[in-house]
Amino acid sequence: MLNRLTESSPKTWLWSFCICAGMLVYFTQVTVLFPVLPLYVTQRWQDVGVGFVVGAMAAGLLLFRPLIGWLIDHWGRKPVLWLGLGLMVVVLPLYGWSPDPTWLMGARVLHGISQAAFATASQTLLVDVVPTHRRTALLGYLAMSNTIGFSLGPMLGAIAFAHAGFVPVIGAMAGLTLLGFVLTLPLPWKTAASSEASSAAVSNKSSKSSRSSKSSRSSKSGELAPEKAAFPWNVILQFPVRDATLLFFTGSFLHGAVVTFLPLLVSNAAVFYSLNALVAVLVRFALGRWGNRVSPRWVVSVGILCSGIGLVGVAIAPTFLILWSVVYGLGFGSLFPVLSSIVSFAAPLTVRGRVYSVFLAGFDSGMTLGGAGVQPLSQIFPLSVLFLMLGGLGCSISGLAFRQFSRPIERI
Repeated sequence: MLNRLTESSPKTWLWSFCICAGMLVYFTQVTVLFPVLPLYVTQRWQDVGVGFVVGAMAAGLLLFRPLIGWLIDHWGRKPVLWLGLGLMVVVLPLYGWSPDPTWLMGARVLHGISQAAFATASQTLLVDVVPTHRRTALLGYLAMSNTIGFSLGPMLGAIAFAHAGFVPVIGAMAGLTLLGFVLTLPLPWKTAASSEASSAAVSNKSSKSSRSSKSSRSSKSGELAPEKAAFPWNVILQFPVRDATLLFFTGSFLHGAVVTFLPLLVSNAAVFYSLNALVAVLVRFALGRWGNRVSPRWVVSVGILCSGIGLVGVAIAPTFLILWSVVYGLGFGSLFPVLSSIVSFAAPLTVRGRVYSVFLAGFDSGMTLGGAGVQPLSQIFPLSVLFLMLGGLGCSISGLAFRQFSRPIERI
């Protein structure tokens, strides 16, 4: 019934467009600072740990994702979207005004919280408003929007900073934030999915109350909906959410190492970054069109295998960098939308925000560990050996993923 309602409503497509466009705009705004912030920090303060300032954003992402998930489930999706955008009103002046690096690190933490709020709420809301059989497709488009934003932002930031300085960069971010807010205006406060879940919860409550006085007393003490009060570990620690999160963590761990150490291994790393991002966009577009026709088991296992092969290839034959970039892009581009779709099938509506907060924290922690955690190993092994080891990890995980996802995924 819900699928038919959602599928027949023209609003569904407007909402889907606004969420995907909002994701593109927001991540363009985030990545504007990628090529700019290190230069700004070193120009303004001497002998400052640039890595600490830039990396402070990860603290906001990692530490506050669980709270953001709780807010999404209790406040609703749209209020948390606006929380993410509203925090930027505080963050943007701090970027220009901060009198010392400590204040700037605080601004980066707030920016991380903003990203956690906006990205998690966007993904949760999209899953709410689209039919079940279209989730993989629309999540593919959402991931494609994210990737395009990552491609546009650094170019926009570099051009603005080179021609006009840091203040116009902040102005561009403010304009993008305002555009993001406009795109959220048509989005619903309460989705058809949440309305249906509320009705079911009321019906279930009445049924339980009529069966026994004990259940009636439980409802008065607020124990009828423990899934809303307690953190949903029973969902997160079981298949398929557990397996999808661990696989997502592994893929982001490999990507964190690539982002951090590839420029030290090859001289033209920019070619690898640009080409694999382009391939990832194409893959996610393809998943948006035809993703529901392919078994998730094959997509995720071949995806992590391609990521591993790409790193092995860079290690043993760096002269074929373009080939390995394409192979890596096929893998990196396919993992997120399919794994996110798998999680959506297993996450009940009432705890979906918290489940997604843990799933997306897998990406944040993997990226962080792929940089900082691999750093000590880079002091022990040559980078070619290190990439060979990382690629071998990806290839090994592929076999495990193929076995784990052979099990049927029950759709909620």
